[in-house]
Amino acid sequence: KSISFAIVPIGGALFLKQYYIMHMTLRDAVVNTVAAMIGMIPEGLILLTSVALAVGVIRLAQRRTLVQQLYCIETLARVDTLCLDKTGTITTGEMQVTDLIPIDASYEYASAALNAFTHAMTDDNPTNRALKARFNGATDWKCTYTEPFSSARKWSAAQFAREGSIVLGAPEFVLGPDYARIRAQVEDYAARGLRVLVLAHSNNPLGNQALPEGKLELCALIVIGDTLRPEAPATLEYFARQEVDIKVISGDNPVTVASVARRAGLKDADRLIDLSTLPDDQVAAAADKYTVFGRVTPQRKRILVNALKQRGHTVAMTGDGVNDVLALKDADCSIAMANGSDAARQVANIVLLDSNFASMPAVVAEGRRVINNISRSASLFLTKTIFSSLLAILMLVLMHGYPFQPIQLTLFSSLAIGFPSFVLALEPNTARVRGNFLITVLGRALPAALTIVLGVSACIAMSYVWEHDHSVVSTMAVLFTVCVGLMSLARVCRPFNLIRAGLLAVCTGAFVACILVLPGLFQLVPLNRNQLMLLGGMVVIALPFMLMIAALLRKIPVFAKNGV
Repeated sequence: KSISFAIVPIGGALFLKQYYIMHMTLRDAVVNTVAAMIGMIPEGLILLTSVALAVGVIRLAQRRTLVQQLYCIETLARVDTLCLDKTGTITTGEMQVTDLIPIDASYEYASAALNAFTHAMTDDNPTNRALKARFNGATDWKCTYTEPFSSARKWSAAQFAREGSIVLGAPEFVLGPDYARIRAQVEDYAARGLRVLVLAHSNNPLGNQALPEGKLELCALIVIGDTLRPEAPATLEYFARQEVDIKVISGDNPVTVASVARRAGLKDADRLIDLSTLPDDQVAAAADKYTVFGRVTPQRKRILVNALKQRGHTVAMTGDGVNDVLALKDADCSIAMANGSDAARQVANIVLLDSNFASMPAVVAEGRRVINNISRSASLFLTKTIFSSLLAILMLVLMHGYPFQPIQLTLFSSLAIGFPSFVLALEPNTARVRGNFLITVLGRALPAALTIVLGVSACIAMSYVWEHDHSVVSTMAVLFTVCVGLMSLARVCRPFNLIRAGLLAVCTGAFVACILVLPGLFQLVPLNRNQLMLLGGMVVIALPFMLMIAALLRKIPVFAKNGV
């Protein structure tokens, strides 16, 4: 964007200076100006970025991952905090009723009430499916009204013509103060990674989204267990190695969630909190302190995600239910399971088509590959943009024409930028993405760009001493520039492997071939012995000079903290 604003006034000023002040011919003034303006444009960078992202999308599709927004690949590569729901990610999401424990009612009554309740309710969630699988017998109870499950209330209810109201839900939310009576029993099950629901009865009717008036009769406890995904421990271990923090955010009892997370090998799973015990103004402060969050409402999931973002984290959120939608929308990168709700899939940036959490390491690795390679290749493009812009500004001051012809810049663009960048952009690279993209790229491009500017300025200065004509200056400038460009390519290719070493050898060989076979095409003129010795000395000095500039940049805080 900055180059787009600068290119027209700089190009116009350069043309006027060359034509009216230096009295060049119209043809020479136009050609020199075109060379300067073309050099300032990072031609091919947008195409490279688009191709790299598109290839990333194709590779993710082959891994059963649907990318719904292209830009999320970059965000995914920078994720340092991953928020997970227990159900469907760490566990399979398939639940089963493991026990029915009568309290103030008989086993037969509790079973009959649950049979009637499951026939009446239409909720389609893992818990309700587990209840229907266990309590699916015939019933003659006539339902007159139902209250569907709400992740905010943590309970659902049904009202019957003769039998009163049946409420099923989380013990703390259904029983209120009476929860203390069964707390120890519930926490014992939770410590083993099991969920406990309470079945309660009232003769009073249901209110509008409210429990029946008066005290509820505690009929029974329903114990529900879910299965740990076999691949979950390896996946969590991968993220731990990659320095990605895991936050488990669930609507279940925090002790239950922590127990499951501990079985999966999650580090710091003992740092847990029941968010229902905190007032709204303290939820954000808990975001960094804890690893496991239980009894989280949809609105508080959103608060947690935004609190992590405000602390400078790049947050990814996985979810599969309607209660996850608010947090998914606010996360930097949202990931939904294909077997989840339509709403979750619609708002997510990425959908795991196999609903398998084990796909996440490959998804993150692909994002890192794309962005690391674009960053590396972009530094090659911006090298030309920077030195062309600086030379254009310098030529406005000096009484000398722009030293390059358009065809000569093609030699540099193709051998030191275009072909290498597309090869490098498709290489494997799963290193964690760090720092600001633009600062990192500029820091990598500046050493070569400044070296080229000083080298070309030296060529111009020597032309006044030894009276070289413009064609000699242009030839020396372009040969020096391509040599420095190949040195910059060698720095970008480190550490070398077979592909990178071969790439550098091919580009260097092609450069030598163009000089020997096609000098006329690139408007290169023969240099005498003294000119070749001057050029050789400049090339020898260029590498240590470029490394010195890179070392100086690393001492500047803004570049140092971005890993330049």
